[in-house]
Amino acid sequence: MPSGTPAYNRRSFLRLGLGVTVLGAVGAGCAPAKPASKKADSRTFTVYWNAGHGYQAYKEVIDQFGKDHDLQMNWQKFQWPDLTTKLTADFRSGNVPDLVEEVSAGTGTQYGLAGNVLALDDFAAADKEFGFPGDFLDQAVVARQYEGKTYSIPLHLTANGLLFYNKAMVETPPATWDEFLEVAKSTTKDKVSGCALNSDASYAAPYYNQQKVDFSDVAAKQFLQPADAALQAMQWMQDLVYTHKVSPAPVATTDYSGPQKLFSAKRAAMFVSGPWDIGPIRQGSPDIELGLAVPLTGAVQSAAMAGSGLMIPAKARDPKLSWELITKLAAVKVELAATKEAGMSMPRKSWAADPSVAADPNLAVIAKALAVVAKQDVALSASGKAAQINDLWKKAYQQMIIQHAPVGPTLDDFRKQAGAAL
Repeated sequence: MPSGTPAYNRRSFLRLGLGVTVLGAVGAGCAPAKPASKKADSRTFTVYWNAGHGYQAYKEVIDQFGKDHDLQMNWQKFQWPDLTTKLTADFRSGNVPDLVEEVSAGTGTQYGLAGNVLALDDFAAADKEFGFPGDFLDQAVVARQYEGKTYSIPLHLTANGLLFYNKAMVETPPATWDEFLEVAKSTTKDKVSGCALNSDASYAAPYYNQQKVDFSDVAAKQFLQPADAALQAMQWMQDLVYTHKVSPAPVATTDYSGPQKLFSAKRAAMFVSGPWDIGPIRQGSPDIELGLAVPLTGAVQSAAMAGSGLMIPAKARDPKLSWELITKLAAVKVELAATKEAGMSMPRKSWAADPSVAADPNLAVIAKALAVVAKQDVALSASGKAAQINDLWKKAYQQMIIQHAPVGPTLDDFRKQAGAAL
């Protein structure tokens, strides 16, 4: 879902000396520490992670960290909704993991204001070598701050709205909605769909952003405005499935990789997603000549800011140790290794300055996408109601896109319920 991130613009990249061809991007001291407790279970260090981000680059860091500190590393991987459910239950019970990958920039703020995760500013201030916030792009940092406190450290910095296409099926990638529909129709044949929509509601964001729709305005208690533009965006998505029949109806699931799997199986010519799907396609379907194009233009060209972070639960047994692992996982050499492995884009300025990043054509496309991300409402995360409202939006999205419910009334119902939640 939207993470409350201010928009990039091309001037931002120029100011960083990057242009738009490359992407930029509470405790005491932070020296390595041993867990204080000698109990048997204190030798287990638990990390919650997204299943799609289980890169070898991170595995090597986590394994070595366990060896360095004589710890049994319990690296648990979840789909995002399952991670959220598990973490919420853990916060209630008080039996929390030691480190958590954050689903989006606003998540840490929401948990932090509720007292469930730590503000990390004191750790960062005491650890100058880590380079936070100075070596991180401002947008990735600001999105994780509220009233002067930082509740998570950026791990990935990405944009949702990139156009993936199979070059064997699509000669010239579409640039506008009209062109997209035309290409989708021409490539829908036999068992191949022209495109594939996602069952995950957050994947609607690029489309409504491209009609200049704001997901939330917490101060006004309004959602998906202007209403006529939101109706246009969601009706267009629904029509791809049920009127034009160029996309299969998504299947309700917690796994967001459905379109990527159809694409990798050569059953979809195009889909809209983010850099996290580059690695699976490269690894699972090396015979596909992957094309990556900038976000589509509706009323405007736009993408949705995405990217995960790292946060420390307030009841973690040794926050200093958790911070140390953050600094290792978010080190520039690890970022570069993860980029080489999976094509993921990262938040450090020094990552963006590396020659291997500058030479990667996919990262050049990602940089252009980050230059047109839509501005979002930071106050939604701070409201403490983001999870509840996101659940309401998930239900509404699935009603429209999976169950073929009427778009106008479904959007109206969502607005009433979301406004009442505030």
